Amino acid sequence: MFSTILSEGKFDTVVSAFGPPLQDLKMVYRVGVEGHNSIKMAALQSSYRGPLIIIGGAGSLYYGKGVQLCDDDLFAYHHWYQWPDVHLDYMAIRMFDHSQRGFGMFIRGFKWARSNYENPGWFSWVTRPFAWYLLRTGKTTLTDPDALGLIFCSRVALTMWEGVKEIQWSFLSPPWQLRDKGIRTGQYELLVDDSAGSAEAGIHNGIYNEDMAVAIVDEVENNKLTHKHWTCTGPVGLKEW
Repeated sequence: MFSTILSEGKFDTVVSAFGPPLQDLKMVYRVGVEGHNSIKMAALQSSYRGPLIIIGGAGSLYYGKGVQLCDDDLFAYHHWYQWPDVHLDYMAIRMFDHSQRGFGMFIRGFKWARSNYENPGWFSWVTRPFAWYLLRTGKTTLTDPDALGLIFCSRVALTMWEGVKEIQWSFLSPPWQLRDKGIRTGQYELLVDDSAGSAEAGIHNGIYNEDMAVAIVDEVENNKLTHKHWTCTGPVGLKEW
């Protein structure tokens, strides 16, 4: 069906933002890999030859030390721990907006526990055991392979396309601190990823969805990133959610 749509649709460009449902974390990786593979096979079996932009995840981006984000030590606990409070606040609100109240409460508890541990006061010593418990729980949760299924299946999606020459594809990994409900400034920095860490800024920074959309539209119009893995960063923190 999808291959027929691609063949007959007369599309200028196709953008794939597929992501598996998150209700059952144990199934996310499998469903994600199979879904991305189905998209790839349908595209190859069609007469459509691109451009095709596939949107994946930040876990595929490389550090300068030659390690991908999702292979870094204690991923993703260590990397959540380094997020600023404002981004944890955003993530919690985002979970509530998507009816994932349990995850939203987990994020708020994680933020509180980190603050309790890093900024001890007189009363915080009373609640310190509970804060340690939340951080230990957070570490277990955020390093659980099932919880990371979406990130790992996105990396598999990238490897599926590497080496494919029949279609003018490019693979976009949004930065690690991607945010929605932002402002479209039209400002962004485009970064092409490689094992030397040329796009490492995407690991440390973010962008609003609204500006990432501008970057995608620019690539649709200019088609300069064929067969490239890329990301983009831009200003964030310009408004509350």
